[in-house]
Amino acid sequence: MRAVEKYLNKLSEPLIPHKPSPNLGFVVTIPAFNEAETIKSIDSLLKCNSPEADIEILINVNFSELATENEKKFNEHVFRILQQYAKDKSTKKIKIHILYFPNQNKKVAGVGWARKQVMDEAFRRLLTVNNENGIITGFDADSDCQDNYFTEIENFFKKKPKATACSIRFEHPISGTKYSEEIYQAIILYELHLRYFINAQKKMNVSFAYQTVGSSFAVRAHNYAQVNGMSPKKAGEDFYFLQKVIALGHFYNLNSTCVYPSPRISNRVGFGTGPSVGEISKTGTKLTYNYHSFIEIKKLYDALPQIYEQTIRIEELKLTDLFLNYLHQQKIEFVVQNLIKNNKSFERFKASFMQWFGAFQVLKVLNILATSETFKNKDLISEVHKLELVEASNNPKVLLEALRVLDTKNYFSR
Repeated sequence: MRAVEKYLNKLSEPLIPHKPSPNLGFVVTIPAFNEAETIKSIDSLLKCNSPEADIEILINVNFSELATENEKKFNEHVFRILQQYAKDKSTKKIKIHILYFPNQNKKVAGVGWARKQVMDEAFRRLLTVNNENGIITGFDADSDCQDNYFTEIENFFKKKPKATACSIRFEHPISGTKYSEEIYQAIILYELHLRYFINAQKKMNVSFAYQTVGSSFAVRAHNYAQVNGMSPKKAGEDFYFLQKVIALGHFYNLNSTCVYPSPRISNRVGFGTGPSVGEISKTGTKLTYNYHSFIEIKKLYDALPQIYEQTIRIEELKLTDLFLNYLHQQKIEFVVQNLIKNNKSFERFKASFMQWFGAFQVLKVLNILATSETFKNKDLISEVHKLELVEASNNPKVLLEALRVLDTKNYFSR
């Protein structure tokens, strides 16, 4: 049985009774909890240039059984408003559907589960019209986008027929009057950290160095099924899901359109933009991973040709004890021997190794190394300078704008 059929068989009954348009090609998925600006976000999508395919926008208004009475009442109110809004604004080209999941079990309730519910329904809607190449996009209830959002995504997947998915360019608002100056300064540092983190990985020449932001990605329906759908994590669900998709190959950056996520403070999840902005706004500073930690990990990747030829042992790589001990705990010698045995070329061995020692492992090692004095976390500005990618400046906004330009130099980049 094919992946799409297997995944479709796992799903419960349809959540939307109405049949989709036979020309359905896009489904935008939006989880919404305690969101006051959902209509503004949908409006930004409705103002976009029309692609050839028809569109559905699915919003999942949800809350946990542990939600306060005020939260429950607020979300019920939002649901009723959105229901009427969907009736008023839906057209033949764009249909809006509002899902409602109140009082969800506390064991699963959260943004990951809400995103999974709405993306599973998006997958089902596309399969209903036999469009397993249809596009599911992740969006947030407090985000905006450029007018060419749909047309550029459609153009990308037409030009890249083998593409599984893409990370869409994003830029947080970094000036204005809507938020306080403290929040704007905090989001500048947080986005600078995100861009530093990915560019430091790119310098390691790894295959998984992509931004993984929940409001800024698109994936084909059949590839969504291939990785068993969205990861129902309470936080970081976008990272876990997209790393599974990246491992499929043919993943790209799409830089010819842009999503504008909110910079606001939020405590809805344990980590991510909202909590980070809150913390940074209190201190005015941001620590990040030591650049030398990336150099340390790069030693392992650089040695892959010798490891494959079995002309060097892991102990001979002159790795720090913390890193070496972690690799032994992961039984790296056993893993390497199996990968060599099962991959008849170096390129296949390298790809398999990076699936095993990928983004999850790198993140673990970075956190382990950060516990030592040698590799402890450092001030963000100093570490960005060590990338040597943009002209040095002590102004984080200048650095961020320079990295934004660097990161968007190609429309479709790997």
